[in-house]
Parts: sequence; structure tokens; C-alpha cells
Amino acid sequence: MKKLSIVLLGGLLLYFTSILILDATSFTEFWKRFLVVSIPMQKSDAIIVLGGEPIARPQRAANLFKAGVAPLVFITGVGDALQNKHVLMHAGVPDSAIVVESQATTTYNNALLLKPLLDGAHIRRALIVTSPFHTRRALATFCKVIPEVNFGITDASIPWWDTLGGKRDLNKYAAIECVKTVEYWLLHGISPLRNRL
Repeated sequence: MKKLSIVLLGGLLLYFTSILILDATSFTEFWKRFLVVSIPMQKSDAIIVLGGEPIARPQRAANLFKAGVAPLVFITGVGDALQNKHVLMHAGVPDSAIVVESQATTTYNNALLLKPLLDGAHIRRALIVTSPFHTRRALATFCKVIPEVNFGITDASIPWWDTLGGKRDLNKYAAIECVKTVEYWLLHGISPLRNRL
């Protein structure tokens, strides 16, 4: 099974890499249709900022916090948690409203390590903030690992992704995300079809 998974993942990576080289526009349309989901929330108990992008994600979370969407912001992810906290505080989110989890190294670990923190804070509705290409897998992962919480999700993009070079970079991240989505389906039983809108 492990060998089959590796072969499948390698094949998918090769396939999406070739699409990137041959027809970037088609690939962009593909991933925007199949990787991106949006479930906005006007009110929630918490906002969750996933690690991996330390500019747009915390800034978007700060804007949501200031708009009154939620009274707490949870940050998760090794490496950039403190930077995300700094961005949040610089944007006007008070330290008392920020909860930091700084050990998670994957989306699956984000959910596992946040679960006791969300339980302890009696969170029942939470809005996840992440990059657009990551929204489907992130939402499916959190819904599977923490089924007692009602999750929404919104994306955050950096302005550079609107440039020609940025679009190529974004397609590269989306190609990697396609492989990770299949990996999560095979290894964790997290179906990408679970949250199709």
C-alpha cells in the first residue's frame, strides 16, 4: 500500500508539473475550482490562523477580529507563530485575545494540537484563515479531527500573487497542494470531496 501511495503521489506530481509548464491558465482554473472553498461566518467564537504564510493570513484575521467576527484568535504552526502574533498585535488585536500553539508542523497537527485548546475555551464555531489553495484540505482536516466544532473558512492572499511571477508561484503551491490533498486522503482518510460546495 505504501509503495502504491508513493507511485500515485509521484505520478500526480509529474502530471501537475507538466500542466504548469504546458498550460498554466488551465491549471489555474482547475485548482481554483477544486481546491478553493469559502464558508464565511459573520459571528464565531474564534478565528484560527494557520501557519505557513506570515503576512496575509494574520492580517486578514486581524481585520476579521476588528470587524467583530470573533473575540479570540488562535495561531497555530511552528516557526511563524510568533511572527503571526506580532502582525496581529501590530494590527490592533490585543495580546489577551491571542492564543498561540507553536508546535504543529502540518495541517493535521494544527487540528490535533488546537483541539484541546479549542475545547478548553469552549469554542463551538470557528473561522479558519488560510491561503486560497489550502482551504479545502484545511477545512476537511479540521472537520474530521474536531467534529464537534462548526468550522467556516476564508482565504487570505498576498498582493504579489496578482503579478505574473506571483501567479506562477501560486500555481506551484497549488500543484503541491494537489499532491498533499491526495496524500491526506490516502494516509488520514480525509476526503477532499467531503466539503465540496
